[in-house]
Amino acid sequence: MKSSEATFTPGISRGPFQPAWWLNNSHLQTLYPAMMRRVMPLPRVREKFGLADGDWLYLDWRLPRTWMGSDRPLVVIVHGLTGSSQSQYVLGLQQALDDLGWASVAMNCRAATGEPNDRPRAYHAGAHDDIAEVVSAVHERYADVPLALVGYSLGGATTLNYLARERTPPTLFAASAVSVPLQLGPCADRLDQGFSRIYRKHLLSELCKTWTAKAERLAQLGDEEVATHIRDRLAQGPFTSFRVFDDVLMAGIHGFRNGEDYYTRCSPRQSLASIRTPVLVLQAADDPFLAPESMPTTRELSPAVHLEISPRGGHVGFIEAGENWREPRYYLERRIPHFLQTMLAGWQRPANAQNGRRAAP
Repeated sequence: MKSSEATFTPGISRGPFQPAWWLNNSHLQTLYPAMMRRVMPLPRVREKFGLADGDWLYLDWRLPRTWMGSDRPLVVIVHGLTGSSQSQYVLGLQQALDDLGWASVAMNCRAATGEPNDRPRAYHAGAHDDIAEVVSAVHERYADVPLALVGYSLGGATTLNYLARERTPPTLFAASAVSVPLQLGPCADRLDQGFSRIYRKHLLSELCKTWTAKAERLAQLGDEEVATHIRDRLAQGPFTSFRVFDDVLMAGIHGFRNGEDYYTRCSPRQSLASIRTPVLVLQAADDPFLAPESMPTTRELSPAVHLEISPRGGHVGFIEAGENWREPRYYLERRIPHFLQTMLAGWQRPANAQNGRRAAP
């Protein structure tokens, strides 16, 4: 821990979030922002970012005019499964950071924008090396800028795995992860229960569309063998379980023996003790995507991890009452910036931090 330790309380606490009275169950909290919220997107600059394996992804930058030359941070944001930089929670956080005069860059994981990427690989909970490449590149461009990282849902799992397993830049002062499947297997099983099957059906449908487009793209690039492999696996659908989908398609493409091997190796819960960057993990006990048994104990957390569990909040919901029901407030967009501000106030710039910034994209 850096000097921010004095303002950071590790462990597990009950979150103070209180849901809006008209959104008082987990499904309303989950569905309302996805279906009803409309955030006016900020002007952003899109960059096609090349990855080390020859593939690419898109980055959407928001650099306020008052940010250049200031000491304000830059926050890297990672979306969840089937999300993108257009997800309402990403846009909402970028707006909240913009109001502080902070910069942000929203990472679109491979093929997340609907445009198939050029390699068989997709994003998954163990794709922390992609985050590492992006964060390292951001640090190289803005070597003297304090950095933070925020990930949602599956992007939160990848974020925690990155913090635990990759070498982070010295200017990364804090991170946050929201609605995280800390144990992938039990959370996959949770989506097989009750109304949660509706979410599972939607997610698997979107994933199959993405993989179908990927197969077509790979065939166009001359990789007919892998394209055929993907088509053969998709033909085993329709899939009614993430366990089956991950076992049949995801695992083999990404070098895992089977779905269970993927879950075992990539569940972030097992690595929480290895995290050294201060990180706030925000979970809701009623999250319809997460299994209660996936929550860790205090003994499993490093001194850098604070787990805040709210009784309610749904999945990436956390919607509070505003002045009227037409204008609810979004707790995550207050809590995350406040946490980052607190960590920044106690952070000391590394002595070897460089000065100067490269041109913005």
